[in-house]
Amino acid sequence: MLTLHPLLDFTERSIDEEGGSIDSSPSYWYEGHCPKSADLLRLPRTRMSEEIARGLMQYLAADDSYDREGKMYGILLVEMPWGEQRILKAFSGLLNGSSVVDGWVPPIPGRSRVALTEARTLAQLEAMKQELIALNQLPQRQEYAALLSEFELQLQVLNARHRNCKQQRDEQRQLSSQTLAGDTLLIALEKLNQESRLEGIECRQLKRQRDAILQPLKKIVEAANERMRVLKQGRKELSRQLQAEMHAAYTLVNFLGKSRSIQELMPTNSIPTGTGDCCAPKLLHCAAANNLKPLAMAEFWWGPPSGDKVPGEFYGACSDRCQPLMGFLLSGLPQNPIVSGPKAYPAFSEPANSKSLSKAPLKKSVNQSFNGGIEARPTSQTFRGGLEAHPTTHQNNHGGTGILPVTDRSWGGLDAQPLLPTTHQNNHGGTGILPVTDRSWGAPDAQPLLPTTHQNNHGGTGILPVTDRSWGAQDAHPTNLKKFAGTSILPVTNPQEMLPIVYEDKWLIAVNKPSGLLSVPGRYLENQDSVLSRLQNLLQDGLELTAVHRLDLATSGILLLARDKETSSQLSLQFEKRRVHKVYEAVLSGTVNIEAGTIALPVKKDPKNSLVQQVNLECGKPSITRFQVMAKEGNCTRVEFLPLTGRTHQLRVHAADVRGLGIPILGDRLYGCRAPANRLHLHARELSFEHPQLGSRLSLQVATPF
Repeated sequence: MLTLHPLLDFTERSIDEEGGSIDSSPSYWYEGHCPKSADLLRLPRTRMSEEIARGLMQYLAADDSYDREGKMYGILLVEMPWGEQRILKAFSGLLNGSSVVDGWVPPIPGRSRVALTEARTLAQLEAMKQELIALNQLPQRQEYAALLSEFELQLQVLNARHRNCKQQRDEQRQLSSQTLAGDTLLIALEKLNQESRLEGIECRQLKRQRDAILQPLKKIVEAANERMRVLKQGRKELSRQLQAEMHAAYTLVNFLGKSRSIQELMPTNSIPTGTGDCCAPKLLHCAAANNLKPLAMAEFWWGPPSGDKVPGEFYGACSDRCQPLMGFLLSGLPQNPIVSGPKAYPAFSEPANSKSLSKAPLKKSVNQSFNGGIEARPTSQTFRGGLEAHPTTHQNNHGGTGILPVTDRSWGGLDAQPLLPTTHQNNHGGTGILPVTDRSWGAPDAQPLLPTTHQNNHGGTGILPVTDRSWGAQDAHPTNLKKFAGTSILPVTNPQEMLPIVYEDKWLIAVNKPSGLLSVPGRYLENQDSVLSRLQNLLQDGLELTAVHRLDLATSGILLLARDKETSSQLSLQFEKRRVHKVYEAVLSGTVNIEAGTIALPVKKDPKNSLVQQVNLECGKPSITRFQVMAKEGNCTRVEFLPLTGRTHQLRVHAADVRGLGIPILGDRLYGCRAPANRLHLHARELSFEHPQLGSRLSLQVATPF
C-alpha cells in the first residue's frame, strides 16, 4: 500500500503559511529535455521541500538502524487530484538489505521478475562482504602496524643519537688534528672511525631484527590483501551482472502515461550500477503511476560519509544515473508557474484506492541525546543541524563600471570608519571600485598605507587593496570574485577578513589563520583567496613570502611564513627533521575514556576518494600522535594533541578511526561527525621552533576560539 504522509509529519508549517504557494525561489532545479519535443522540463527544490527533508532527517536520527549505511534519501511534495498536498519519501538502493519497506516508495516495477536471481546474488555478495570484513580486521594487521611504528620510533631515536655522536666526533677530529701528530693522531682518528663503524653495525642490526619480525606478518597481510582484491573484483562482476538483468526488467512511467525500460532510455553498453534505484526516479515514477502532481523535491545524504557526500547535505540529481532519465520522467508534467508561466492543469480523477492511502503519522518523540548532546525535537519540527549559510555572489559585468560593495567594518563594538575606495581598471575596459582599508598594527597612531599600483600583462594598471592587519579576527568567510583576465595577479580579498599577526620580524611572519581560509591558493580561480595571497597583497615584500607548512582549510591557528628563501629552507628543514614542537587543541564529538596515550597508525590517501586520508597498515606513512584529555564538556571531550609526525589530516584520522580514539572531531563531517557545529573544532594553539637567524628558541601561542 502506498503511503502518502501529511505535511505535519515532517514540518509544523503548512503551505498556507508560505502565502498559499510553493516558495518561488528554488535553490536547485531537477531538469531534463523532453525526448520528443526537446523542451526543457524542470522541477524545483524549494525552501519548503528542504524543510520537509530536514524533518525526515530528524526521523532518521531517532532510529539507529538508519545509521548503519550511508545513502541518499529524498522527499517529493505532491498534490492529490483533489488539491490536497502530501509527501512521498524514498531511499536509494536497499534499506538494511530490503528493497520494500513500509512507509517508503516501492522500487520501480520489474524487480520482481529478477527476484530469485537478486536474492541468490545478494546472498553471495553478503558472504563475500563478511569475508572482506574479516580479512580487513585480521589481528596480524594491527600487530604489524604496532610493531612497525615501534621500530620506526626506535630507528628515529637511534638516528638522533648517532647524529649527535657524529657531530661530537667531527669536533674531536678537528681538535685532534690541531693538538696531536704522528701515530698518536692516527690512533685517535682510528678510534673515532671505529665508533662510527660500530654505530653503523648497531643500525643495521636493528633493521635486520625489524625485518625478521615483520616479514612473516607482512606476508600474511599481503596474502589477505590479494584475497581482498579478488573478492572485490568478484563482487563488482556479480553486481554488474545483476544490474544488467534489472535494467532490462525495470520499466519507468512518465506523466504522459508512456513506459520505457532503463535499457531503452540508456542504450549503452555500460549502464552505471544502481541506475533506477536512486530516490529521484523512484519518486517521480511513483507520482506518475499514481496520478499525483509533483510540486517540489529534495534529496540528501544520511549515514556515514562517503566520498564527497556528508550527512545532512542536499544534493542534486547524479549526473551518470539520474540525469539521463530526467527528461523522460518529467515529460507530461505541467510546468509550475515559476518555471514557464501559468498553464492549464489537466483534470485529475480520484484514484480508486485513494481511501486506503495510509495517513498514519510518523511523529516520534526523541528523549535521548543526539549529535553531541543536542536534544532532538519531535519530527514535526525542523532539523537544521547547524547555522544556515547565506552566501553572497558577485557577477562581473563585461563592460562599463562594476562597483564592489564597501561594507561596514565594526571591530568589538567601536565605531567603524568608512572605507576609502580607490579606482581599479578592470579587465573589460571599465572601472571597478575596490576598497582600501586601514592597516592597524595594534598601535594607537598607525598610519594607513598607500595602495600599490601593479602593471598587468595586458597593459593596464590594477590597484591592489591594502587591508587591515588586525588582532583577533573571526572565522573567515572568503568572497571569491570571478575573473576572466584580471589586471591584478593577486586576488582581491574581503576587507572585513583581516589576519591577526602573532609574530613578525624581517625574516618571518606568523599569523593566526581563521577557520574557512586556505593556507595557500588552490589550483582554480575560485580558490585563490588564502593567507598567502592576502599577505602578498598586504605586504610590500609580499611576493617573496612562502608558507613553510600548511593548515587544513577548516583548521584555525598558527601558520608560519618565511620572507626569504634561506629562512624558508631552514624552517622547512626543521619541520622535516621534526624539530618543531606543535600543540593542537580539539573538541571531540563524544566521550573519551582514556586520559592520555599515543596513537601510532600509518596514514595514506584513500584511493577511492582523494579528499580523505585513511589508515593503511601496509602502505601508509608512519604517523604518531600523542594526546591528553583536557576536560569533559557534556557529551564532548576537549583534547590536546601533540603530533610527532605531520601527515595530511593526521589528527582528524587518528581521532575518528576506531583503532585510534574512535570519535571524530566536532564539526568534521569529512570523517563522520554528524553533530551540529559551525566549524571544525581543531586549532593549532602552539608552535615552538629555533629561529633560523637569531638562533634562539621561539615559542608562539594563541587562544583557542572555541
